[in-house]
Amino acid sequence: MTRERWIMVALIALWALLYLPNLRTSPNWYGDEGEWMEKCWQLANGHARIGPVANDFVYPYPYPPLYMWANGALLRIFGNDVVVGRAFGVVTALAAAFVLYWIGRQLKDEWFGALCAAALLVYENADVNFRWVRSHPLTGTLALAAAGFCIRYLREKQLRDLAWAGILTTLATGCNYYAVGMIPGVIAVAVWVNWRRWREWPAWRDVGVATLTTGAFGLILLGWYLATQGGVDHLREQVRLMMGMTDSTPFGTILTRIGKFLFDTPTAIVAGKPTSKDWWLVAAAIGLVAFPEKKLRVWLVVWVLLLMWPIFKRQDNVSWFFYPAMMFLPLLALGVGGALYQAGKLAGLALKKELPGYLPAVVLVIWFVPTLNGATGHFNTMIDGFAQHSIPEAEAALEFVNANTTAKDFVLVPKQIYWLVKDARKSMISHCGPYAGRPNGTWPVPIPRSVYWFDCRWEEAKYVVLASGVDSQGQGRGIDLVYTMNVSGGREILAKMTAERWPVVFPPNAQVVYPPQLGGGWPLIVGGEYLVLANPRFAK
Repeated sequence: MTRERWIMVALIALWALLYLPNLRTSPNWYGDEGEWMEKCWQLANGHARIGPVANDFVYPYPYPPLYMWANGALLRIFGNDVVVGRAFGVVTALAAAFVLYWIGRQLKDEWFGALCAAALLVYENADVNFRWVRSHPLTGTLALAAAGFCIRYLREKQLRDLAWAGILTTLATGCNYYAVGMIPGVIAVAVWVNWRRWREWPAWRDVGVATLTTGAFGLILLGWYLATQGGVDHLREQVRLMMGMTDSTPFGTILTRIGKFLFDTPTAIVAGKPTSKDWWLVAAAIGLVAFPEKKLRVWLVVWVLLLMWPIFKRQDNVSWFFYPAMMFLPLLALGVGGALYQAGKLAGLALKKELPGYLPAVVLVIWFVPTLNGATGHFNTMIDGFAQHSIPEAEAALEFVNANTTAKDFVLVPKQIYWLVKDARKSMISHCGPYAGRPNGTWPVPIPRSVYWFDCRWEEAKYVVLASGVDSQGQGRGIDLVYTMNVSGGREILAKMTAERWPVVFPPNAQVVYPPQLGGGWPLIVGGEYLVLANPRFAK
């Protein structure tokens, strides 16, 4: 077997070792992940909605539909289970590794390609976030592939490569609007290659192909929206609402956020404070500006910054929540590979001997060991406080709810487990206030009642699945306890349920307390996480 085939086998084995173990259970199910499962499943079944809210892909959920269609189709084929969505993500990780190998091989050789691919696979944050169900990993992989064809176009100046770069960019924007930064990135490559011959037809042809292919999805979505969703005036209003979800951010602040992310992201939170430093990101930043191929250094930095810009313009929490970074993380892996390659080259000069090309890969053990520990055990993330803790409890609570509800019923559940609801209509407690005309902090811009497709007042719910418990050490857990209770109106809704004597109907014989320090109206299950309250109006 050739060296290239051995490398491919080794990369697949590395991926399988790190990405397949405990896929359904690790990391913990996160709220946005459950919401993405809902988006995908509903769209695959012909309904553009998320819980009680209708979805027009602009507001209040500004995500395009391509990933939803793809993942939704897989859910229809293999079953509506989080492991299916996660499997799609980890297969995407393998695809990203192959693209990195292809790019590295065309730039240097097989060893450099393997170094870049392995640099992505061994990174713990990559493993965690390729597992969580979201559109960002697929978008980042498509953007990486687009960059790969841009690189080949810069080297060979073949129109086919530019066309592929544009097609992949439009697919990326079809998965996530954050990929819009790659559109000027591809067009800039076409302009740069052809600017000296701007009077000639091939120059205009190439720039035209880059512009048309990168913008194809946007044109299709715009045409669909204007034809089916209420025309220009409705689109203008929805865009206004969407833009109101983020504040205007100064240029310097965005640069500061990017620098903070690259050079000051922690690897853990202890006692509420960040500890240690994420050296993978530091290596990536250094490797991009000192990339072995000098002619590509500027382009790599430009592409990464273009993908970063819309993210950091809107968000200042990427170091903690991290998932938006998956838009540009595959490209950053080229920087890590470049940094290790240059470090090996410098070591060879210092030792006055030529070192084997695979030697820099030894450094990857630094990141491989903790990732392997997480994969074979359990990934602990910096946002575990917002995730579910007990899968058996969640499944048992929803088994009870599903056995006692039909499609005509309405239930309130945390969005982490939206996908476990089989027939009933579903919503979250945090949606009940806005529906009743009492906005809360869940949405920066109030959601008009017109976007709700059913009456989701809490008084109409047959059951409420509440993630609110306390363990044997007295530590609270559950998203409703750590988040919903603090959302405006959340505590008031539960207090009214308590006043109306909504009984705890599951689990049986549960020990439930109503601590005075929480106002006496908020239930906690002792030694557990999930409890189910029943609306006495629906009692038989």
